[in-house]
Amino acid sequence: MGRHRKTMIALGLLASAVFMFLAVRRLDFASLQAIFARANLLPWVPLGVLSYVAGHVVRGLRCRLLVRREANLRLVTASNIVVVGYAANNVFPARLGELVRAGMLAERTGIPVAQSLVVTFIERVLDGLAILLLLVIGTMNGEAPGWTGDLVRVALVVFGGACAVMLVAIYSPALVVAGASRVGNRLGPRWHDRLVGLATSITNGGACLRDPKNAAWILLYSAIVWVLETGLFLAILPVFGLTPSFTAAAVAMSVTNLGLLVPSSPGFIGPFHFFCSRALMTHGVDEATALAYAAVVHLAFYVPVTLWGAASMLWYGVEVGATAAMTREARAAGKKLEVGGVVLHELATLSPASSDAPASAFTTALVEAIVVPGGKKAEAPALRDASDFVHGQLGSLQPKLAMLFESGMTFFRFVTRVRYLRGYCDLSLDTRRAWTLSWAESRYGLLRKLFKPVRATALLAYYDHPAMRAAVVVPARQLARKKGAAAPAAGSAPTAGVEAE
Repeated sequence: MGRHRKTMIALGLLASAVFMFLAVRRLDFASLQAIFARANLLPWVPLGVLSYVAGHVVRGLRCRLLVRREANLRLVTASNIVVVGYAANNVFPARLGELVRAGMLAERTGIPVAQSLVVTFIERVLDGLAILLLLVIGTMNGEAPGWTGDLVRVALVVFGGACAVMLVAIYSPALVVAGASRVGNRLGPRWHDRLVGLATSITNGGACLRDPKNAAWILLYSAIVWVLETGLFLAILPVFGLTPSFTAAAVAMSVTNLGLLVPSSPGFIGPFHFFCSRALMTHGVDEATALAYAAVVHLAFYVPVTLWGAASMLWYGVEVGATAAMTREARAAGKKLEVGGVVLHELATLSPASSDAPASAFTTALVEAIVVPGGKKAEAPALRDASDFVHGQLGSLQPKLAMLFESGMTFFRFVTRVRYLRGYCDLSLDTRRAWTLSWAESRYGLLRKLFKPVRATALLAYYDHPAMRAAVVVPARQLARKKGAAAPAAGSAPTAGVEAE
């Protein structure tokens, strides 16, 4: 175990011990026992657990939407990934569950781990903003103590700054990648490639938020998650004879979760009880009842997700083990070759991958806007083949050039959506043609260079297509024949001229 990790664990355990001491130092344990004896657990605890578990399903919906461009996760898989992270936080100290969750998301989707960590970061920023909103709602009655206002201001600075960084990475990917490239150039080729790759993963991690519809759904899911979690805190109030109050529950939930940002022991034992009880005490609840309330909420928070996460991790382990077993069997059955002293196992013979993948809808719309003149309609076969050809040529670019081109086109699509409030593919052909031409013939050389390879390749492929050659040559010959038939009889040369063509 590394020294840094040992230090983090030691600090987490120390923080838990300090907060637990602060929570119980003035507590009358006899009164606490009497309070638990009078507690009415049913049906309130099951209702609170149901609300909390439903929140994790909504988290799965949000995770699924955030990675939809890279993978089509099932809701069950996405929810399990989320719960595994929370369960790992209940088992490991210092919030190491976030790393477990990122690793599992990367394995399930195939995205880079760095991009998976960015997705987790985005979720945490959105969670922080939703918690902050509920805290503001809970303190609007003016009865909250002054320290809650200070907490709101600190949280606003922290999550507002994180949100600003997130928005720059999402909506200005070219800026982030270019900055990483400039820094990498100073550090050398090896660091340049690493930094550019990392910057690309960062910008790709929030690509789903560039779509206003997806962004709206993700924000809505984030709000629903924390309203449902507030439902857990709300449902436990009647257990101890307290009047159900959404504002009291919202304050308790918000203060508790903001307090859990402090690295601590597994399951947040200590900080959870301290912050939750102190938040409830701001609504006039005595210390013993507030601590009993915090203990029940913690159990309702801890047990279901830990069991769900353990079952998911067990299934995940069995699935990985089965895959490994099949791999060993395949290796045993396959051919064994020795090349240059290295033993190679041939598992199967695969046909070469096809490089003739169809063009995306965006590439097709872009090519159509470039090659089809005003007032004309595209020849469908020529447009399809030209788009596929352009797609193939762009796919053959060197990785660095491909990354720069993709960054430029992402910026182009972002500006298009900002100006027209619609995606590029949703625009009419005339609008697309004029908008694309304004970029391709811009006074800025960088924009002209961005569209130059697409424009030249698309025009060549489209007008060299057999369908287009026939569409141009045949009408020209027909027109020439009509002119020749209208000429004087003595003028046989024009007819011969047409035939000569």
